[in-house]
Amino acid sequence: MILVVGDPTVLDKALQILNRDRQVFLALDAAQALELAGNLAFSVALVDLDLAAGAGFDLIRTLRRSVPVLQIIAITNATYSLSPEDAQKLGVVAVLKKPITLDWKPVVERIRARRA
Repeated sequence: MILVVGDPTVLDKALQILNRDRQVFLALDAAQALELAGNLAFSVALVDLDLAAGAGFDLIRTLRRSVPVLQIIAITNATYSLSPEDAQKLGVVAVLKKPITLDWKPVVERIRARRA
């Protein structure tokens, strides 16, 4: 799993919720995420749409082309909202709203199980 977060303050919370029984790799920007995706096999990527200058959207498009089997979940706050149609066009399987809560874990696990 890749977790790309534009705001480093949410990293600890994400690790508490998602890393209990899974390996989580953190990438703070798109370049680091692409490097990790090129070197390791991931089943799910959590991509923050709020990365600087639309980099979250660009990262999703790049990941979709380079790792087509990767299940991508978009993370967003009120800055960006995606309709189900726009999310599907972008290639994401779910959109989760910040802040990170315990409600995220079952969504991530369900999507991860689809890939297994």
